[in-house]
Formats: sequence, C-alpha cells, structure tokens
Amino acid sequence: MKKPDKSLIYPLFIPNEACPGGCIYCNQYKISRAHAFDLKQAQAEVQAFIRRNPNRRKEIAFYGGTFTALPGSRQEALLKGIYDLLDDNASIRISTHPAFIDTEILQRCKSFRVKTIELGIQDFCDLPLQKSGRNYTQAMALSAAEMVRSAGFVLGLQLMPGMPASDEQTLSENHRLLRQLKPDLLRLYPLVVIKDTPLHSIYLKGKYTPLTIAQAVRICADYAELCAAEGIRIIKYGLPSNLDQTDFIAGPFHPAFGELVRQELLIRKLDNIPRQMWKLDKKEEQLLKAHGCMYLSSKRHLLSQQHQHNRFVRN
Repeated sequence: MKKPDKSLIYPLFIPNEACPGGCIYCNQYKISRAHAFDLKQAQAEVQAFIRRNPNRRKEIAFYGGTFTALPGSRQEALLKGIYDLLDDNASIRISTHPAFIDTEILQRCKSFRVKTIELGIQDFCDLPLQKSGRNYTQAMALSAAEMVRSAGFVLGLQLMPGMPASDEQTLSENHRLLRQLKPDLLRLYPLVVIKDTPLHSIYLKGKYTPLTIAQAVRICADYAELCAAEGIRIIKYGLPSNLDQTDFIAGPFHPAFGELVRQELLIRKLDNIPRQMWKLDKKEEQLLKAHGCMYLSSKRHLLSQQHQHNRFVRN
C-alpha cells in the first residue's frame, strides 16, 4: 500500500462540476470562492508551481467537484492536461463522491499518475446521509473506500460532524468504522450553514440546529485522539478561512478552527499530568493564551464561550 507523505499540494477547483446534486448544505462557489475552471490557466499555474519546487514531493489536487462523475472524456482531458506537466516528484490527487468509484475509473486514475483519492463520505450512517441528500448508503461508502485502498491508492476520507439526524450514537458508529477502515488521511469539516443553500432554508424554519464551536471542537479533538491511536493523519480541520463572512449563516465556522482543536488537545494533555511535570515550549505557551483561553492549574480549564462543552444537540 502506498503511504501518504507531506507533499506540497497545489489545489485546482472545479466547483460543482458533475456533482449529482441533492446535498442540502453545499455551495462550492461560496466555499472555495473559485470561478469556472480554465484548463489553460491552470496548466500555466501548475507549470510554474512545479518549476518552483523541483526537488519536493508534490500533488496537483482537483477539488470542488465530483471528479469521477465527469464524462470519461472530460476526466481524461483534465488528467492528461496536468499529467503532461508532471516531473518525477509530482502526482495527482482527486476528491470525489463514493457513488462514483468502479474498476474502470480506478484504472483510468492509475494511467495518469493519480496517487491519492479522497472520498467525501461525510457520515457513515444512513439517516444523516439520507437527510442531507447524499444519495448513497453506508454499504456503498464502505465499498468505495475498500476499492480505493485495494487498488493501491492513498485513501483519504472527508467527514462532516453535525449533519442533520446525527447524534452521539451516529458519532460512535463513525468512530467504529474509522477504526475499521483506517484510511491514510482524514479531513474534518463540521457542518456550517451557508447562505442560499437548502440547509439555510431548513435552518430558518427551525428544523436544524447546528453544532456550536464548542461542540465541534470537542468532536474533532475526539477524532484527533482516535486517529493518533490508529495511525491516521488528519490533514484539515474546518472550512477554508477565506469563506466570505456574508455567506456564513450559522454553525461552527472559525478562521482558526484548527488552532482551537489543537488548543483543546493540549489542554486535555495537561489535564492528565501533574503541574510540576509540564514542559511547554514557546508555541504551546502561545497556544494556551490564544483565543481568550485561560488555563487553571487545578486540573480544570476556564475557556471563552466557544469552549463551553455543551452536550451534542439531537436533530
């Protein structure tokens, strides 16, 4: 099995291309702030990126659409357009929907030096998937992940805590299946209500309650502890910080969300060792002071409002 590395990533966004639709929370134009994809422009940018980093491992990544749902000719055109520019240290990464994985697709990816395939699973439980318009089942998600892994690709998963109908029970099931699959990479995107999406309307009707930042931080820190134990590398927490504030309606969006999770993990670590054994470096000291956090030596912590650990809200 190929192992993931800390390659440089150059992202190319194909916002909403070939997306099967139905996802109640999504608007890739607002999330990525990318416009319609221009292959010629992308090739010029990729060529410059590769020339700047001749001796570094690097991946050119297609994000924002459902890559493997594109017509075969479109997939080949995009892949070949980038493949022809790659040096010996470069490869391609794609992000896609688990319903669009089969032997032919995986063979095409191999032919054009795709190394990593990220699957937008979002949740492994059927009810949250159904309520969110994902149009696949747990069995389909597991099958897609196993096919990607068996074909020798680096397997990445994307999970979305806080989907409609999710609760502590579904969260526990996601933990169980994550331990079972042991993907190489994981992204965690707590669900945020974006303007002009179906979820926005549902939220305004009072039929969906998003996670607070405190809840999302707690859930992601729990995932981080699980992944540390299982050898899974988390590569992203939260939506990109370039999300326009006017497009954010509600939910656990914070421009430094990953830092909040790392802060929580450090606090948990300190909670479990005597004060006299603390050995903090400068970065850890700064992390403890960030975002209004005040840590008390009496094995408890007083945090700003976003870190008040409320119970998970059932939808």
